[in-house]
Amino acid sequence: MSFSNFILKRLRVIRKGKVVYDQNFHSGVNIIRGENGSGKSTIADFIFYILGGEFDNWKTAAATCDEVQAEVTAHKATLTLRRAVGKSLTEIDVYFGAMEEAQEHALDVWEKYPIHRQEKRESFSQIMFRAAGIPEAQSQSTSNITMHQLLRLLYADQRTPSAFLFRYEPFDTPVIREAVGDLVCGLSVYELYEIELALRSLEKEFDEKSRKLAALLDALPHEEALSNLETINLRDRDLIEESQRLTGEINSAEEHVDTGQEKAFVDDRAKAVAEIRKSREQMREHEQQLYVQNLEIDDLNKFLEYLEELSDKLPKVQLSSELIGSIEFTHCPACLSELSENEDPERCALCGASIDPERERSRYLQVKLDTDIQIRESRQLLDSKQQAVSRSKQEIRRLRRYYQEQLSEYRVKYELSTSPRDSFVAERFLRLGQIDRERSELDRFRERALEISFLSEEKSTLQAQLSRLKDRQQALQRTGRRRRHTALMLVSATARAILRQDLERQDEFKNAQHVDVNFRDNSIFVDQELNFAESSNVFVKNSIILSILLAATKDRQFYHPRFALFDNIEDKGMERERSHNFQRIIVQASEELEVEHQIIFTTSMFNPDLNEKRFAVGPHYTHEHRTLAVQDIE
Repeated sequence: MSFSNFILKRLRVIRKGKVVYDQNFHSGVNIIRGENGSGKSTIADFIFYILGGEFDNWKTAAATCDEVQAEVTAHKATLTLRRAVGKSLTEIDVYFGAMEEAQEHALDVWEKYPIHRQEKRESFSQIMFRAAGIPEAQSQSTSNITMHQLLRLLYADQRTPSAFLFRYEPFDTPVIREAVGDLVCGLSVYELYEIELALRSLEKEFDEKSRKLAALLDALPHEEALSNLETINLRDRDLIEESQRLTGEINSAEEHVDTGQEKAFVDDRAKAVAEIRKSREQMREHEQQLYVQNLEIDDLNKFLEYLEELSDKLPKVQLSSELIGSIEFTHCPACLSELSENEDPERCALCGASIDPERERSRYLQVKLDTDIQIRESRQLLDSKQQAVSRSKQEIRRLRRYYQEQLSEYRVKYELSTSPRDSFVAERFLRLGQIDRERSELDRFRERALEISFLSEEKSTLQAQLSRLKDRQQALQRTGRRRRHTALMLVSATARAILRQDLERQDEFKNAQHVDVNFRDNSIFVDQELNFAESSNVFVKNSIILSILLAATKDRQFYHPRFALFDNIEDKGMERERSHNFQRIIVQASEELEVEHQIIFTTSMFNPDLNEKRFAVGPHYTHEHRTLAVQDIE
């Protein structure tokens, strides 16, 4: 397994067809040096932009430029990149070869790639990941792990707060940060991320089908016999057989009716009238009961309002009593005689009875507790009454349906029929009509039962998929935890060594034991602490970014491109000596590495002990001679 990497070999910036910046870069340490305000950060922004960063906050001079170009090598392959200076999602042109060779060819041999992956087009991130030996997303859903997101962990800029590990952007998510950090550390983040997305989608679908299934079950009759397809079909067969039997009885009515059944006909009619009256009386009784129940509920609601108002007022009354105190009487309210002075505050000035303030407060508390108990019991009683009302309404609806059925049957059998034969036939026709309605209702239930069956099967399938995905997720998480632990322990040990080389500006760094990185929370802890002086926060952040690169050169399982870009080593009041020391740490660490890598940083405080010819990129920039020579172009 080879190391993932890419190296920036050359950077050019074009304005009005003229070159305003053109410098070669090399493996190892590259230092862009110059005065503050000479355009060093602009070059860092151009590097971020041409490598796939989503950037459009251009400074004035940079905004006047038209195009940025770069030559990049990765795994011994060479790419030349072109990107118009514009919006954050501007596409990138790629030529598969060196820059000098690319300039000799027309645009028709260049390939244009979008920043974000599209359904039928590869993205620039896929090209760069493939070239650098970094696993790429295999589906559209995980394509938001892009070069931009990766560069946010490689580029330390001046705009980002020093406590943040990732370069700041307004619409950031912990999930993406964690996925990028895990990818850099060598985890199989794409499959795990795919599983997380799939689980989220499947759980949403499962919950939706569960709600729909519950609604369908609630709509079915309460009888268990009509809750599944088998019993519905069995009931339908019984109704068909009954219908055939009734049709046969109608066709042979003379065989079933005795002409001497007149007396039985009259008796049955009298019984039917009595049953109808009985049903009507039951309806009236239940309606009267419902009326009384509603009155009781109204009374309970009014009583509850009174109790709640009383409960609300009691603390206010107590507070008023404590603020005002006892009323002092100088004359008897009955006879107006002057009262003798009473200097005892624990006795009533009027009657002389003893007064206990603690007891008074206890009485308020007792009244409040009694009131709250009454409120609770009244609410329980109200719930009970409301349930009784609901049951009464349900029973009244049942009785009304039954009453209407009795009336219909009576009209058919006794009002429209003049003989036992007519009544016999009419009764069967009535039943046939009921059977037709029942079968129509069964058809509706059958459709629901089929839908319930389908939903149940779909839920079972979804549950099986969820179980398989969760099992795979747990396996990947266990493997990932082991890999993450190994990678971050190496990063921590490397960062701890760098912090101990800092000047004596932060006592905690000299004896640092643990440096913890949390990609998800975008935070760094040194022995559980994260609040240091701002310049120390910058030192910690840069140490971590450098340590991740250094660790990646020692462990092949890292999917880190062995590239880092610093534009902030003197940020937040970093003093000259401390900056020189950090520059020295970078160079010493780089020279000890045997793996190809690249570190680019800007500085206005170049360490004079470093070999300027060996490490510097371009001249020392000043306000008169800036990085972008736009003043030379009209």
